[in-house]
Amino acid sequence: MAKQEILILVDDNDNQIGTDTRENCHAGKGKRHRAYTAFIFHNGRMLLQQRSSKKLLWPRAWDVSFTSHVYPGETYQQAASRRALEELGAKVGPLSDVHSFVYFAPQGANAENEFCRVLVGDFDGNVTPNHDEMMAVKWARVPEVAGDLRAHPDSYTPWFKLSFEGFLKSGASRRYF
Repeated sequence: MAKQEILILVDDNDNQIGTDTRENCHAGKGKRHRAYTAFIFHNGRMLLQQRSSKKLLWPRAWDVSFTSHVYPGETYQQAASRRALEELGAKVGPLSDVHSFVYFAPQGANAENEFCRVLVGDFDGNVTPNHDEMMAVKWARVPEVAGDLRAHPDSYTPWFKLSFEGFLKSGASRRYF
């Protein structure tokens, strides 16, 4: 039996107010919990992933390089290092925290309801995708991603759109144009 994931419940300002299971945090309207998205780059190109068809929420949609939740006792950086290895087989160094947002996105009988930080950084480009998590990966320059997002917005997860917008507004994106 798989280990049950415990997530950190937070308010709109990222103050911890409790914990609950991943299932409870995503059921119905969900419970606001701590999460992050990460954009990682190699040679000026951003890594994107296409979510697995097995995913409960937004299967087959294009997504950030990787994303997950912060577990009790973990920092955002620790959670990102853990998940980069689990999803991509990638080792990432320190990531810059460039933006945060709160969002609610329902899909069927479930929903995302998260306080989300956007983390950005470079890495060596070596990936071994976990196919339980993703169907495909692709590399693209920031202007290409912006153009594709405008042309095909429904091909991306709701949090991708919010993360990418925050990344662009943060000024951190200037480094990758």
